[in-house]
Amino acid sequence: MLYQYHCACCDKVVASTDKVCSECGSQNIRTPYGFWIFCIIACLAAAIVFKVAHLYLQDNQNVPVKQSFLDTLHQSDKAN
Repeated sequence: MLYQYHCACCDKVVASTDKVCSECGSQNIRTPYGFWIFCIIACLAAAIVFKVAHLYLQDNQNVPVKQSFLDTLHQSDKAN
């Protein structure tokens, strides 16, 4: 079987229903899905951080608008 529960102390394979390791008596049984859950949560957090940074940069982006010569003349005509 590819996914097996292991004792955290002696790394012996135990059944999923065992609460105590028969080899050393440890009650710390490691699940085979812990790494996958960590990977999924890490990817989700990275996606959220990326999206928040993208939205922050998009909202705070100031693009300078270059005035044309005709706009400058039009403004000076309004001032007079």
